Amino acid sequence: MNIQQANLLLEKINGLHKSISLDEGEVSSIERDLMMSYIRQFYEAYMDAEATAVAMPVKKTAPRPKPVPAPKPIPKPAPVVVEKAPPPPSVVVQSEPAPPLPPKPAVKVAPPPAPSVSKASPAIEALFSHRAATELSEKLSQQNISDLTKALSINDKLLYSNELFGRDMSGMNTVLGQLNKLPSMDEAKALLVSIAEKNDWANGERLEVAESFIKLIRRRY
Repeated sequence: MNIQQANLLLEKINGLHKSISLDEGEVSSIERDLMMSYIRQFYEAYMDAEATAVAMPVKKTAPRPKPVPAPKPIPKPAPVVVEKAPPPPSVVVQSEPAPPLPPKPAVKVAPPPAPSVSKASPAIEALFSHRAATELSEKLSQQNISDLTKALSINDKLLYSNELFGRDMSGMNTVLGQLNKLPSMDEAKALLVSIAEKNDWANGERLEVAESFIKLIRRRY
């Protein structure tokens, strides 16, 4: 049976029946003949399927073979024990001890060279001179800073990078990160002297900004 054709005929029958129902039961002769034609074709499709099923030969199944009994296991022969001859006596050969190795000469390690500190000019040296705070307001303004990169505002960063680091914001941030790792102001001064000489911090226009920056760095230590 062609299932696709049967489904198509069934959809036509249902569609025509729905159309007739919408006309309140008034069936024309054309609709009646068309419905009879659809039903006849649908019936013939199923009759063809039944005739095909009857005409198909029934296959006979072959009889199952009888199970063959498994062969009985053959007993294994008893193992033959062969007596082994005793091993010959071992001969111990004493070897002469190796001569001791000569001691390695001591290698003298030269101490690492001391870090070179560039000498600052008198004007730059004056920037790093420190005066102990006496007033309470000065002491409060000199409280310790744990991280120099976070202590500066955006305006301070723009001011210091433009005036003291040649407008190099990235270079200034790198120097601040290095200063965070140094243990004392003396080592911080050794790092800043060359930068101060290169960018002329002692110049009259930059002098006040440089003093403010060094005062801020001193609060880290």
